[in-house]
Formats: sequence, C-alpha cells, structure tokens
Amino acid sequence: MKPETGQKINTRGEIISASMIGTIIEWYGIFIFSSGSLYIADVFYPTVSKSVGILLTLLTFALGFVTRPVGAFIFGHYGDRIGRKNMLLMTLLISGISTGLTGLIPGYVSIGIWAIIILVVLRLVLGFGLGGEWGGAMLLTLENFKGKRGFWSSFVQSTVGIGLLLGTIVFLILEFLLPTSAMYDYGWRIPFLLSFVIVVIGFIIRFRISETPVFEAAKKEKQIANVPAKVLFKGNWKEVLAGTFLAGSSGNFFYFAVALLPAVFESTKVVTVTEGLVATFIFAIMDIIFVFLGGIASDKYGRRSLLLVANVIALILLYPSIYLVSPLEFTLILAFFGIAHGLSYSPLGAFISEVFPTNVRYSGNSMSYQFGNAFIGGPAPYASDLLGSLFYPLYPVFTLAFILIAFGTIFSIRETNKTSLEITPTHTKQYNQ
Repeated sequence: MKPETGQKINTRGEIISASMIGTIIEWYGIFIFSSGSLYIADVFYPTVSKSVGILLTLLTFALGFVTRPVGAFIFGHYGDRIGRKNMLLMTLLISGISTGLTGLIPGYVSIGIWAIIILVVLRLVLGFGLGGEWGGAMLLTLENFKGKRGFWSSFVQSTVGIGLLLGTIVFLILEFLLPTSAMYDYGWRIPFLLSFVIVVIGFIIRFRISETPVFEAAKKEKQIANVPAKVLFKGNWKEVLAGTFLAGSSGNFFYFAVALLPAVFESTKVVTVTEGLVATFIFAIMDIIFVFLGGIASDKYGRRSLLLVANVIALILLYPSIYLVSPLEFTLILAFFGIAHGLSYSPLGAFISEVFPTNVRYSGNSMSYQFGNAFIGGPAPYASDLLGSLFYPLYPVFTLAFILIAFGTIFSIRETNKTSLEITPTHTKQYNQ
C-alpha cells in the first residue's frame, strides 16, 4: 500500500529498528531482573533467609505479568483508535523509565517497606508497558510490508533472544570486573541505569517513523471502531481464544526451559549457576537463529505447519528434560528448546496479527499474546514447580496440557500467510465450520 500524500516514506531499516528498539528494552528490563535476582533479594528482602528472599524476588518478577493484559487492553484500544506510532512512543518511555528507576531505588535498610513497594510498582508499570509494546511493534513492521510477513515479523520476535542475551552478558561482564561486595553494593544497579541511555536513542528513532499506511487507509475510509474491544469480542472472540492458546503454549515451554529447568537443576547440583547461565545463553542464540528460519519457512509452508512442528518438538523434549544427569545434557536440552521456541515465535506473531481486521488488529494481537503469556505462559514455572513438589513426574504436566490444547487449536484454524492486511472486513472468518 502506498503512503498517503505528504506522508514521509521510511526505509525498511528505519521501520525495523523502530519496531525492535522498544521490545529490546522491555525484554532486557525483564531479564536483567531475573539475572540479578540474587543481588535484588539481598537489597530488598534482607530480613528473611536467602532462599525465601529469592522466592520473593521471583514473585516480584512474576507480578509484571498481572498488568500485561491491562496494558494490552488500553494501548490496543487507543492504538486502534488514534494510531500505532503514538502508542509505541508511550510504551517505550514507560518501559525504559520504569526499568531505569529500578536502579535508583534505595534498599530496604534505607527506607524499609517503601523500597519493596516502589520495586513492585515499577515492575507493574513495566508489565503494563509491555502489554502494549509487543502488539504495536509487530504491526509497525507487518503493516508496512506486503509480503514475507513471517520473515519481517522475525525481527521483532528476535528481540526476546536479544534481550535474554543482553541481560545475561551484562551481568557476566560485571561479575567478572567487580568484586562480589561491589556487585551487592552498586554493581547490580548498572544494568538498570543503562536503560535510560537506550530509551533516549529509541525515542529518537521512533519519533521519526510515520504512521503505518494500512492504518492511515483505514482511517481515511472511516473504518475506525469507536470501541475496538467491543467489536473485537463480538466478531472475533474465536480468534482471540485461538491466539491466546497458541501464545500460551509457546510462552509455556519458553518459561519452562529458561526459568524452571535452571532452578531445578541448579538446586540439585546437576549444574552450577555459571553452567546454567551458559546454557541459557546458548538457548538465546538458538532462539534468535530459528526465529528467522521459522519466519522464512512459515512464509513458504504456512503458519500452522511451523506452529505444529514447534509444539511437537517441545512435546518430545518435555519428559527427557526432567531426568538430566550432566551439564552437557542440560545444555543440549535447552538448545533444543531454543529451536522449538524460535520455530514457533515468528509464525505466532504473524498469525495473531494477520487473523484480525485492521480496525481491531492492535487490540486483537495484543490481547491474544498477553492473555496467553499472563495466564498460561507466565505461571508455568510456578505451576510446574508446585506439581513437581507433589510428585516428580508431574513437573511437565502443566506445559504438556497446553501443548495438547495448541494441537487442537492449530487444526481448527485456517492458514493466514496469504491474507492481505489491506482488507478490513468487519469480521474475518478463520475457522472451519
């Protein structure tokens, strides 16, 4: 689609960098919190044992999932009403500033319970921003490019692996350069403060980007919904449900691999903390590579085929993954989980954007993705750990259940890789009758 007369034409590089920068900041902000959990626990929860402090830190980490659906609803609403660009500028500032401010919070020793309250509030704010960031970033890319949307979606989807890499690398570097006492004192704050620099760069990049031509055309044709969520749930609730299950399955085996497995095998001394970080690093590398391969393949073979393959691989890995006896086995399992998640992630991003018409697309893809991750993917480590504590072979059951649901969902939807985003029907039927 051609841009409106007088509208600036952005290069592909400008569009891709603008779409990626915000999601990189958000995922970076999420993963540095988990990477620095040992130090954060000591600073904010010094009155309890180390193990309880880490548990409370992880609970604080998980609270960010609570506000994601709220962010998806609000930013989706206004993104479908007034445009993608303005919402993306807001989510960028929210995520960058909330992450940076975390590095400035005085510890519990200085201000008591207020330190914990401020920490929790900033994590909730970050989750709120992420709720609107992902969907808008995906549309900034897909609504600017007509073809090969699986490939173009890979750039946004690769930011999870990039954020995971950056969060792991920055702590490894600091732990190498600084003595342990310095890390507990101020070193852990440095990764958070770096986000202030990144957000300034990101804002400049995004400010120069024009609104997407697809949204501008919908606005010109007066196809903007007054209440997008009402239109969405009246005409596209099945698509929201399908997207939620597919995003939930992918998020489920992602967090099972990078959050649960390292905790389980580090606690049982099968791997050291360093070996766990190295394995997570390799997971991230494989994830980034296969995000692009999965996106390219889904343009040729379809979104459904790649989603099916990815979930089959994850299913095969589940039970072997809880009976590992060496660091090598642990690393290999995480590498294969990285492959599975990478293969699923670009087809997922493309599908849950293509399946909705333009006037509810921001709301639809945001809610599907965030509902799936908030209610299915995010709880995976905790639900799995609870089940495993009751009976060890139950560790994978929570993830297994949603992979099976994903299979049913995949077979119930029609292919979308040839769908034109320029068409804005009131209701796009994507289900077999």
